[in-house]
Amino acid sequence: MPYEEISPEELSDFIKNKEFSGRKVYKVVFKEHHIVKPRIPGEIFNLQDYYERPERYTPVFESYISFLSIIMNCIYWSPKYPRFITKKFLKQYWDIVSSPKLKVIGDISCDINGSVECTFKATTPDVPVFTYDPIADKSTDGFEGPGVVIMAVDNLPAEIPLESSVFFSEVLKQFVPEVAKADYTGSFEDCNLAPEIKKAVILYKGEFTPDYIYMKKFIENLSKRGGK
Repeated sequence: MPYEEISPEELSDFIKNKEFSGRKVYKVVFKEHHIVKPRIPGEIFNLQDYYERPERYTPVFESYISFLSIIMNCIYWSPKYPRFITKKFLKQYWDIVSSPKLKVIGDISCDINGSVECTFKATTPDVPVFTYDPIADKSTDGFEGPGVVIMAVDNLPAEIPLESSVFFSEVLKQFVPEVAKADYTGSFEDCNLAPEIKKAVILYKGEFTPDYIYMKKFIENLSKRGGK
């Protein structure tokens, strides 16, 4: 399908000025600095500070929801972080707007009662969605009835269709000779892998690569709690 990517900063004016076409899909990618802000007025968002001290930040993602038809939630989340879509907000939104724009939430993260509070259960490939009614605060399996449709299949990565698998293999194939010939005796920076492959490497010689160093603290916290 034809699509166009716009930034979160452009979203409000883009919708208000009706610059969109009914023959395109519009994609908006939200980063951490779009979904939370510092609680102290005047402070500048700092990503590492947010990871380490999320209590110092307040969520602002709900300010975008009225402009969105579909939300795909694909973030890492734990209870110390704020929720980004609350039941309270959805009830207020449904109370005020007669025909809400938001139709579907694809909760890929699938944290029960987590960043998307109305994800109260995981769905399955056999029954992949339920409809949450914010006014009644209840849900029904399927996509009929008032409310927003929630897809929360927790093993979704294992449900990749054949066409996607074939396409992924075709794209990956061109990098195989380079991966095989790369020099892994030196540092990660000097191993001569293509940028596309480097971005996919999480561990190199037992250490997190630069793009994934933030995960180290999650592993350390898990170890302290006796997890595996």
